Amino acid sequence: MRVGDVLDGRYELGEKLGQGGFGVVWRAQDTRMRRPVAVKVIGHHGGDHGKAALRFVREACAAGNLSHPHIVTVHDLGQCELGGQEVTFLVMELLTGRTLTEVLRAGVPEPALSLRWGQQISGALAAAHDAGMVHRDIKPDNVMITDAGHLKVLDFGIAQLDSGAGGLTTTGTIVGSPAYMAPERWTGGRVDGRADLYALGCVLVELFTGARPFSGDSTPVLMYQHLNEAPAPLDPAQFGLPPQVAGLVAELLAKDPADRPADARTVERRLAELAGWQGGGAGTVAPAPTAVDRPAPAPAPVPTPTPTPTPAPAAVPAGPVVPPAPTAPPPAPPAPLAPPAAPPVVPAPAVLSPLTTPPVVASPPSAEAVRAGLRERRSVAYRAATAGESAIQLQAIAQECVTALGAADRDTLAAWRDFTWYLSRAGDLDGAIRLLSTVVGDMRSALGAADPDTLGARYHLAWCIGESGSTVTAIRLLHELLPDLTAAWGPQDSRVLKARHDLAVHLANRGDLQSAVVQLHSLLPDLARALGEHHPSTVQAWQDLAGYQQRLAQAGRKGLGGSNRRKAPRMSRMEALVLVRRLRVWDFATDQEARAAIDALDRGIGLKGLADLVFEAPDHVSEEDLVEEIFGP
Repeated sequence: MRVGDVLDGRYELGEKLGQGGFGVVWRAQDTRMRRPVAVKVIGHHGGDHGKAALRFVREACAAGNLSHPHIVTVHDLGQCELGGQEVTFLVMELLTGRTLTEVLRAGVPEPALSLRWGQQISGALAAAHDAGMVHRDIKPDNVMITDAGHLKVLDFGIAQLDSGAGGLTTTGTIVGSPAYMAPERWTGGRVDGRADLYALGCVLVELFTGARPFSGDSTPVLMYQHLNEAPAPLDPAQFGLPPQVAGLVAELLAKDPADRPADARTVERRLAELAGWQGGGAGTVAPAPTAVDRPAPAPAPVPTPTPTPTPAPAAVPAGPVVPPAPTAPPPAPPAPLAPPAAPPVVPAPAVLSPLTTPPVVASPPSAEAVRAGLRERRSVAYRAATAGESAIQLQAIAQECVTALGAADRDTLAAWRDFTWYLSRAGDLDGAIRLLSTVVGDMRSALGAADPDTLGARYHLAWCIGESGSTVTAIRLLHELLPDLTAAWGPQDSRVLKARHDLAVHLANRGDLQSAVVQLHSLLPDLARALGEHHPSTVQAWQDLAGYQQRLAQAGRKGLGGSNRRKAPRMSRMEALVLVRRLRVWDFATDQEARAAIDALDRGIGLKGLADLVFEAPDHVSEEDLVEEIFGP
């Protein structure tokens, strides 16, 4: 897509306004109605992009049926072909202004303004909830203050009808922004409009104080805080707010949805009353202290749960494509006996006899007993009916491990490891990759890079990334990992052989058939010696080798020369890397400068549409890996 393209014969694209995970937002001109509009466009590439297109349609149907002054207006939804590619587009009113995130960067708003904005967000939520819709992603980025001073709630892209589905979907995918997600969103409980009220409470705290109620710097830490920690009490006087604000915020941030306000209408009414509060004899809310004399709010206590779920050595995936279920961890000691029940209360005698022996006090369970109990519960979680249920149970166990054993304890890290393994098996590869990327680093620090648990986590991360389609990154990770696996487990270990087979499969998937054949030729004798000629892994490797050799022969007959499928790029890898880095952060002063960079990349490599590949690449794919993918094998 480029400036001047016309969608559906009606919407002429102008300036690019923003770039998201799957969609691009453009300023456009509705040539029929002769008005400026915002157009959100997504291309169809199958897989996750197809799911994103469906989410787009759901967003349009959701927001298009809502009519409220504080909800962005949706004008149109359509599909068309552009440049040989099918796209879905959503046409909305064009808003110019700042998101609350940008507002907060400039400082905390005046208390009266924050209260009024909170009231308007509540009104928008009330309209959505009345229509049976839960937004599920209320956060400062999704609230805009227009240049005219009007507040608009944006992005109903993950909104759902209130059907009782939890934040953990049937595939195990957690959807939303971790800093603002209600406890029930994390645990897969029933989600209704009260989850939006919790998120609103988080936004209000940020508006009032400039700080979020929970300050964790990673998803697992935030999850632990939302589920277990009480936010720091809000002192209204410190920020020039009505005293009743503290109670309202505490209710909004209640862990149990039943303890929150009944509905958004109630919150809207209470905020309206507070916005008219008269404090200190003034007719408006007392002014907030300046940035100089206002002390920073006390941060909520932050545990340091370093979620480091790393599949145990036996948890290494098996099979050429799909890994086997992780082997159960080492046999856990028996669960600790329950502590003895407290003795019945007996009225004290009128005259106490002299104390001759120390009183018998029941000692708390030992650390080892607690550890054994947690291990036993992990073993039970492995046997849940579905991978999603195992993930939910292990998530809770990992949080308890953080409290009982510490964030860097091996059993804590193992619990996080198991959680991510089952999360990936439940279908949430993206969530598993995000968490494992943090986990692997934490395990390196706590256990060492060559520890078996760390190696297992690294292998699982490589497998997840490969399954997500990022083959270049998976190949790089396996090349880095194989020497460490071999040194730790030996060259004949089944997990080492499996990793070598995975590498061959990824090489073939990338199009480097010759390297895949070489890899399998060296692997097959080792498989036959270690596992036997008739073992399924050996048979699969033979089948893969025969298939790759056949494809190579066919390529040779067609004159493609194996991996030589296009002219050598005129641009060096370093030149391409510079352009990729600039595109990824949109480091351009004008659209014309960006267009020139995109054209230079296309011409230098000899392929069209490379910018789309850069924009759509997930966060775990580095710029260097993107260049490798662009240049090809």
